[in-house]
Amino acid sequence: MRRAETILRQPGTKIDIPLKEYCDLLRLKYKPDKEVSLIQIPQFLFSSFNKDVAKKKGYYAFPPTGLQCLYGALRKRGVEAKILDANFQILKKVHEEPAFDHTRWLDIVKEHLDTYNPSVIGVSCMFDSGICALIELLEFLKKRGRSIVIAGGVISTYEWENLLSRGLCHFVACREGEDRINYIFDHLTGKNMENAPIDGIYFNNNERNCESVGEEAPVTLKDDLIDSYSQVPVQEYYRYGSLNPFSRMAGVDDAPFTAIQFGRGCRGDCTFCSVHAFMGRGVRRREVDAVLGEMEYLVTERGIRHFEWLDDDLLFFKKDFLLLLKKIIEKGWKITWSANNGLIATSLDRETMSLMRDSGCIGFKVGIETGNEEMLKIVKKPATLDIFRKASALCEAYPEIFVGGNFMLGLPGERFRQMVDSFKFHLELKLDWAAFTICQPIRGATAFADFEDYFKTQMDSGGNNVKNFIPSRESSDGHLTAGTDILKGMDIFKIKADFIPSKEQVKEIWFTFNLVGNYIFNKNLRPEGRVNKFISWVEMAQIAYPSNPYMSLFLSFAYTIKGDLKKAEEKYEKALSSCSDSYWRERFSQFGLDEVLNKFHKDKAGAFYAVDKLRARCSVTGGVLCQKKLTSH
Repeated sequence: MRRAETILRQPGTKIDIPLKEYCDLLRLKYKPDKEVSLIQIPQFLFSSFNKDVAKKKGYYAFPPTGLQCLYGALRKRGVEAKILDANFQILKKVHEEPAFDHTRWLDIVKEHLDTYNPSVIGVSCMFDSGICALIELLEFLKKRGRSIVIAGGVISTYEWENLLSRGLCHFVACREGEDRINYIFDHLTGKNMENAPIDGIYFNNNERNCESVGEEAPVTLKDDLIDSYSQVPVQEYYRYGSLNPFSRMAGVDDAPFTAIQFGRGCRGDCTFCSVHAFMGRGVRRREVDAVLGEMEYLVTERGIRHFEWLDDDLLFFKKDFLLLLKKIIEKGWKITWSANNGLIATSLDRETMSLMRDSGCIGFKVGIETGNEEMLKIVKKPATLDIFRKASALCEAYPEIFVGGNFMLGLPGERFRQMVDSFKFHLELKLDWAAFTICQPIRGATAFADFEDYFKTQMDSGGNNVKNFIPSRESSDGHLTAGTDILKGMDIFKIKADFIPSKEQVKEIWFTFNLVGNYIFNKNLRPEGRVNKFISWVEMAQIAYPSNPYMSLFLSFAYTIKGDLKKAEEKYEKALSSCSDSYWRERFSQFGLDEVLNKFHKDKAGAFYAVDKLRARCSVTGGVLCQKKLTSH
């Protein structure tokens, strides 16, 4: 990240002169009072938005936790802040107004601003998927010209110069925003609340990009977010979207959910991650009683029944977290919870797993990322393959909990043989699921320090070139398109071992690994497996992929194994219908799925035979599955 021109304070003063001068000018023009709007932008790619998926709650509906933290920070100074979750409002309108055009989402913002007319507006963007909406909103606010605009979040932190040069905002508050937004308000209002001088506030004063002068200090976490829920109808979010398959598994129609956070930061230093760059090193936590009090309010006053932990390192303060779990158990709430971000395997033990299960945990992911020892060291993952093996064996003793592994494909410089190691390692671990994703360049991560041109292209295109970490979500129909030189299906195993696949080839590798590893070789589709775990996960995942026929086919096998022939036939017919699409007919033939689709299996033996037939076919055509070595050249 480039540094702005640093203009030091005059000797002997405690005043940040450039910031004061700039805020004095803004105060005269905008007359900032006590009214502030904090806006959460849409959390999906507009280019692939599918109304049918939205109506089935297939899109993310995360409450605006970050903005709620800002709300709490401003509340201490008597500021009247309102939160607009544009993502939630869009999904709500799609459900309730059939004619609603999601591309006109700024009408929602306009109505809010015309009603409230704030003098200051805060806008946050965390991921590349939000760049399009961020630019669109900032350009709208610039044209409107009636408010001071503060941009924050990961994207703004690393694109501050771009945003300021285009006049899209007045300030960029980098990294964590609570202390910085208060420091800005000290200067805007002339009311000093004794906030310590802090760096990381960028602005343009007299045609010069400037940065505030002060120290960088991590935000102290101590308060709950209860007051901020006056701005967030959290009890309604489950009606219009979901957090992930875990929140759907908790109860699609009758389990209001929310996200919650115990701490910030991560003990790791993974090269593909920007947590350290954005939040600083180390891990901080909230007080156990503050978290418990917030949960009690949400359970008793808002009817919340499912919680998703947002933490990047939930088990770092294990003693305190286990105390929290014990208190949750003592409360006797009928709740569930999950941790989709991924737990660090070294912190798992029997006491932890037992308390997690007894406190309502229905599932979590483990951050594995790669099954190749060499790549683990390259990306500085704080674990070894043996640690993951031990964690997997431990999880086998707690079958009530759905356990998945997070894997990334296409890490910088990753060779095909290293990707195959990840695939084989997933099969070895026998977890309930492998969440294979495509590695995306992230601003602030050391692995992507030389990706400046890539990030510039994303911003210059207004976010129109952004790709999803799950390739099938890049199009509204779930189809992947690839050139004629790209290997598909089981043919991907013909890729040379030391070859570094292209981005387009990695997508096809993802498709094969996901289908073969999670469906054909899924442990819960074996006689000794727990078929209900497969059904509950895939049923919920399919909400986001309604036209995917292999999901329906394998659900048909699963329901047959379970003994629910009515549901099995329903899924079989759905698979047949979806395969009328030429794209899916070709996909089925690549894996031999067409050979088992020609007959509905009415008994367990037939379903097991069909899946075994697919496994045998894959093991032969993809030599890696029967432990044959890949060619080296």
